Order: sequence, then structure tokens, then C-alpha cells
Amino acid sequence: MNKNIVELNKGKPHQPIYKVRLYEVGSKFPLSENASRAKSKKYVEAAKGTNLYFAVYETYDKNGNKKRAYETIPLIEVIEHQKQVAGLPKEQRTSVPVDKTKGELLFTLSPNDLVYVPTDEELENNSIIDFYNLTVEQKNRIYKMEKASGVECYFIQFYVASLIKQYDAKSKIGEFGSQNKLQATINGHKIIERCVKIKVNRIGKIERY
Repeated sequence: MNKNIVELNKGKPHQPIYKVRLYEVGSKFPLSENASRAKSKKYVEAAKGTNLYFAVYETYDKNGNKKRAYETIPLIEVIEHQKQVAGLPKEQRTSVPVDKTKGELLFTLSPNDLVYVPTDEELENNSIIDFYNLTVEQKNRIYKMEKASGVECYFIQFYVASLIKQYDAKSKIGEFGSQNKLQATINGHKIIERCVKIKVNRIGKIERY
């Protein structure tokens, strides 16, 4: 830069630059857009590496078969969207901005949300799933969302409190792979491609979201 500093300074002489002030943008944003308010100088950001909203859409391929599309939505976009829809009737509001080019929004996932992974048979006939009376085998197919990045989403089984073996880059050994989280079930099914979101109330009653 200093070699071309006169050219970069529109032909005017300038002293060499050795230090610059750094300003972080992108992950941080002001609490207020009103420059006259003190909050406009205060910034907020999610914990580093945390994406709080992952959207799951349903669309169709060129043969007319159903398929899913995904996106991770930045927190700042969610906050701005919720401010814009705050005055709309409840039935017209969505918790996140919806990209209609990706299809119909099925649900969104945030860290600690629970999903149920159906079998092939249950996918063909979801009426056979009794969420009020799941078997032990079915409960083992409940996963907790851990994190998302781009179009990828990572989970662990709901009963895992902490890992027995963290992934070691040297030995390439870990309980749940290099991410310490799962994208697929032990049967090889990619979780996000077939899961349904569920919720559990205070007394442990499970319902489809």
C-alpha cells in the first residue's frame, strides 16, 4: 500500500502508514439504529461459532419427487425480520425470514431442539408413530440439534450428556467423528433429510411440533 500511497490518496502526498485501526463487522451489530441513542454504540453478537437458526424447506425435484433444502440464517437477519413482522396478525408472522425460492418452510431448528428420525416404514405411513407412547427403540431415534453451518446440521442422541472420547486429530479417533457430533444415524440415514421436529413439555409428554 505504501508503495502506491500517493495514487491511492488521489494524487496527494501522504505519510507512510504502519498502523491501522481494526473494526470488526459481520458478526456484531448495534442494539439500536438510532445514532442519537447510546445503544447505537453498543454491539451484540452470538457466541463465536454459533448459528442459532437452521431452516428446513420442502420442495420438489425435476421428477416431481419431494426433497428438502436447507439454510443457516444469521441472528441479525432473524432479529430484523421479527421487527418487520411484529405488527402483522399472528397467522401471518414467521419466526425467521422465509426464502420461498427454496420451497415451503417445514420448520426451523436451534441448538437443543429435538427431532425424531422415522424409519422407512414410518416415512411411508406416519400415522403409525404414536408420540405419546414411543417404544425404547423409537426413543433411541430422538436426537438433539447441536449446531449448523451453511446447509449442514449436526446432532447427538438426546441422552448423551458429554462425550466419552473427544476427537483426536492425530489419532483420528473420536466417539462421534471429527465434529464430535453426528449428521447420520447408525443406519446411515442423514438425520436432516428425514427428521421431524418434536417438543417435550414439562412432564415429559412428546408431541410433533
